[in-house]
Amino acid sequence: MTKECRSYFGFSEPPFTKEIPTSQLMRLPSMEQALTSLQMLIDMRGIGVFTGKSGIGKSCLLRLLAEDLHPGLYKGVYLCHTSVGVLEFYLHLCHAFGVESSSRRAVMFQRLKERMLHLSREVNTHPVIFVDEAHGLNNDILKEFRLLTNFDIDSYHAATIILCGQESLLQKFGLSILEPLANSISVSVSLSGLPAEEVFSYLQQRLQTCGANSAVFTKQAMQLIAQASSGMLRTVNTIANSALLSAWRANSPQVEREHVQALLTR
Repeated sequence: MTKECRSYFGFSEPPFTKEIPTSQLMRLPSMEQALTSLQMLIDMRGIGVFTGKSGIGKSCLLRLLAEDLHPGLYKGVYLCHTSVGVLEFYLHLCHAFGVESSSRRAVMFQRLKERMLHLSREVNTHPVIFVDEAHGLNNDILKEFRLLTNFDIDSYHAATIILCGQESLLQKFGLSILEPLANSISVSVSLSGLPAEEVFSYLQQRLQTCGANSAVFTKQAMQLIAQASSGMLRTVNTIANSALLSAWRANSPQVEREHVQALLTR
């Protein structure tokens, strides 16, 4: 969005961007429900799966979840580089935990388990590993998660792992080689598109947060955005941004339905 467009509508900052500070992320009801389930997983400890279509808001939810972790009680680790081999995966994980890496997978495996056990039992800090884009992991790495969380002959949870990815991740758990991992999943959370009412709330809240009148979008324009986006947060942002630019170029004080419709028919 151009500075001129922001000034025209009275925005103090771009309203629809992925760079929204965590403190400004709106806890919509459907997202709050998913967040509660994921928080329950952290309390229970173990392995969980969080899935949804691309652009639906999964990473935003992970940010909220990580932000809510008490730094004295939890150690959050975020991984998103998933198109790697097993050795590279362990190198990333060692770096995240501050563990000395090695050229041997077995050595890093042992060091990581010792580090997690030390944090959990001696420091009273529970490790939580967020794996974003987990659908991109190969099966060999997915099998490692089950092994990494096996402590005291599988009688103690020294870490929580949240595998976050697209819906294709769930299909992998039907494979026989991943059956042990599938049987270890404590919580499975699926995020769907936002209902129309929540899209309206999101649009209005972002406008107000950025200092503009919440009526910048007409009701008809918001209805079309909700319908065209299927409640996908990233698509809502894209359409809303483009519609604001169209209204600005037309010197319109509001984003009308025709501004949105013109974008969809290009």
